[in-house]
Amino acid sequence: MKHDLSVIIPTYKEETRIERCIKESLFFLRNNEKIKNFEIIFVADDAGDKTIDIIKSNLKENKELKLIVNPKREQKGGSVKIGMLEAKYDQIVFFDVDLSTPLYEINESLDLIEKYDIVIGSRGMKESKIEKKYFAIFLSQCFSLLKLLVVGLKFKDTQCGFKMFKRKTMPIFEKQRIKSSFFDVEILYIAKKMKYTIKEKPITWIDSDASNFNQGKVVISFLKELIRMKWYALKGYYNQ
Repeated sequence: MKHDLSVIIPTYKEETRIERCIKESLFFLRNNEKIKNFEIIFVADDAGDKTIDIIKSNLKENKELKLIVNPKREQKGGSVKIGMLEAKYDQIVFFDVDLSTPLYEINESLDLIEKYDIVIGSRGMKESKIEKKYFAIFLSQCFSLLKLLVVGLKFKDTQCGFKMFKRKTMPIFEKQRIKSSFFDVEILYIAKKMKYTIKEKPITWIDSDASNFNQGKVVISFLKELIRMKWYALKGYYNQ
């Protein structure tokens, strides 16, 4: 079965990696027997570097590419939300510019999305093939404990930047309120609340040394966002 696929890629300060992401994504999707039509939507916060200019230089010759430049800083979560709600095809996936999750993970996810509403990549499963720093392992363990204690999510990994959705799940993103890099927990919490089916799958994942992630403040920030999300839930913001 061939699929129509929208790809959402949030970008910020990515001038050294964006060209590779564009070329490899286009080549993979154009030569993929599982894909009939596709679009790649870059949603960019303007950092004043060359990221947006590089994307613009590729638009004319590649009709599958689209660029949305945020008028104000939306952060990763806000950019993903904007892109997801802009997508036009029946299957929608988002992943990171650094391609830490190899593009071939799209194929298995397309097979699974025929049975489930949402497919999420997981670095926490024993079948996953992971190359990452020890500090990242520690953070992942902290996240797993915190999200279980505060909001009751039992997924082994909510923070992997690779997730695929059916179009019918877009109400999740209409309800999304968190714009930071921890938005993944919120959208999965909403998805569970709305009773969408979710498949957590093992993946290959290679840590990026050039990550923009500020690890020094990450655990405290994560806890703050969990508490804020819990408050939103108590206020009824996620109710249908």
